Amino acid sequence: MIATLTWLLGTALAIAFGGALMAILNARYFRRLSPQAGTPGAIDLYLPMRDEAANARACLASFLAQPELRRAIVIDDGSSDESAAILAQIAREDERVLLLSVPAGAPAQRSPKARALAAAIAAAPIEAPFALFADADVRALPGALGATLATRAALDVGAVTGFPRIRVRDFWAAGCALLPRLLLLEAFPMRAASGIDPRFAAGNGQWFLVERDAYARSGGHAAIVGLVEDIALASALKRSGTRVACVDARDCVVVEGYDGLRASLDGLGRSLLGQVGILGSLLYSAIYLLRALLPIAALVAWLHAFSTGLRAWFEIASVLTLGAAAPMLAWHSAAAAVERPRGVPQPPAAPFALALGLWAFCSGIRGGQRWRGRRIGRANPRPL
Repeated sequence: MIATLTWLLGTALAIAFGGALMAILNARYFRRLSPQAGTPGAIDLYLPMRDEAANARACLASFLAQPELRRAIVIDDGSSDESAAILAQIAREDERVLLLSVPAGAPAQRSPKARALAAAIAAAPIEAPFALFADADVRALPGALGATLATRAALDVGAVTGFPRIRVRDFWAAGCALLPRLLLLEAFPMRAASGIDPRFAAGNGQWFLVERDAYARSGGHAAIVGLVEDIALASALKRSGTRVACVDARDCVVVEGYDGLRASLDGLGRSLLGQVGILGSLLYSAIYLLRALLPIAALVAWLHAFSTGLRAWFEIASVLTLGAAAPMLAWHSAAAAVERPRGVPQPPAAPFALALGLWAFCSGIRGGQRWRGRRIGRANPRPL
């Protein structure tokens, strides 16, 4: 029993200190975008939408106000609400907006978004020097496109993928919203990602800028076979020799987060399941469960130290306390990118991460998930 507990706490300490060290190292390479002007007409925007009547106008308005935008190609992917009518009206009002729909004969792909984007580019090829792929819940703040172009040039890369600020409305959504950024900061070596090794690929489909020629060399969305299209695109770009940079876009881009716990688990669980698979989702929960043991173990160790007065127990309690506090480094950075209503606190990550991993695991066991009325396919049963 003592040996097992010692092993568990040792593993938890290694995970906690390793994650904190990774977050410290990543801070150097996770460049923060600063709003600025860029080359007018340098970007073609590709924006898939399905049942986005609530987001369509605000999203497009934020992009159309950017002078760097040349065209906005919007793909209606079989919406059942008023999205198509709203988009058609916007297209009539602004000639830069081109409205397309996914043809019935488009090749099948596991990712509906990859299928929609592949069909859009086949119908309206990239004409500007750069293409930007985004989502309907994105709001581009003034200077966002210029900042992304400038950072790409400064880093001398072929693609830039940004991680935006997330605007939430309640406590439960706030607890889930910081989890993707936490995973990026604590587990993804951004220095290695600056190279062209496809094993170290990260992407965020909410904000993904790529050079036109680099996109063509990679095969684009038409060649994507995986469920998580943004990471698959980053991998394809790297395999074709293009470097991809991850950037902190919190000052330039805002995303409307999910409402409530159920919607957050559905949306984020879909991404987690597609990225790491069924067993990987279970491992994700296990890691946070182990880390949650550290504060409890530290409290018990301090009580025992004061009751016995033994120096060894004071040293053990100190190490456990440091281990319990280490994840706060990444948590503080991730929480700063979550915009919450006044009076709503930012909850700890562990219970929400545990719930997310178990939710994704159970969804995978049941045979995949449904999203916007569609089954999106069974995930890889093994971690990537």
